Amino acid sequence: MKHDSQPLYLQAKEYLLGQIRTLKAGFNQLEPENTLTEKLGMSRETVRKAMSSLIQDGIITRWHGKGNFGHPSVTNMPMRIDLNSDFRRILSEAGYHVRMHRSSALLKSPSSQMLHRMPEAKGQDVISYRLDYFADEQLAVVCEVELLSSIVRKIPESGDFSDSMNDFLIEHCDFDSNHTTAWLLADQNEEVCTRFSLPALTPLQCWEEIYYNLYDQKMGYVKVFFNPSRMDLSLLLRF
Repeated sequence: MKHDSQPLYLQAKEYLLGQIRTLKAGFNQLEPENTLTEKLGMSRETVRKAMSSLIQDGIITRWHGKGNFGHPSVTNMPMRIDLNSDFRRILSEAGYHVRMHRSSALLKSPSSQMLHRMPEAKGQDVISYRLDYFADEQLAVVCEVELLSSIVRKIPESGDFSDSMNDFLIEHCDFDSNHTTAWLLADQNEEVCTRFSLPALTPLQCWEEIYYNLYDQKMGYVKVFFNPSRMDLSLLLRF
């Protein structure tokens, strides 16, 4: 085992991942937990914690009466958005050097797209700005953000930034952020295509998000565009 400074369950998880990656379709049943416990010299609780983490990620299936099964097909999925929607982390784990930039903020009326997802914003002002994510200095993700001005207590500064969206919302808004809902779609945007160095009106993969606070109240709207040359998003769907 490597990385002795890691918690034991992470060492067990790393071992299991290494074993699962070598499995073949049709021959993917894992060793019994008692065998793994003896082999790794760890407690059964530690091994079960490692397995539970991989079950949650969809890499292991525990089937009552049959045992545990590893799925090497899942270990090779790139940029899994069902596990993580932090674009900085997704790009970093793909091996890119990541830089993030925030545009100047503007006070404006809600866009028609925001009103479609958040009709209660009608008649209110929003704080609008853009987030750009660069992968090895090529633009990879563009986020067009609109936050209700009534909840913004601190206008965001423009320039490069390093905080996560959740950290940003905690610092700049009056309510604790909690979750987002999202809709996948395709769209055309000539300005974004130009910034991605793509032919004008190339269909772009994108999604829309609504930010919610702890009290399930809507905080704002975001439209996200992905550069296909940098973003190869995937997600695991379970039966």
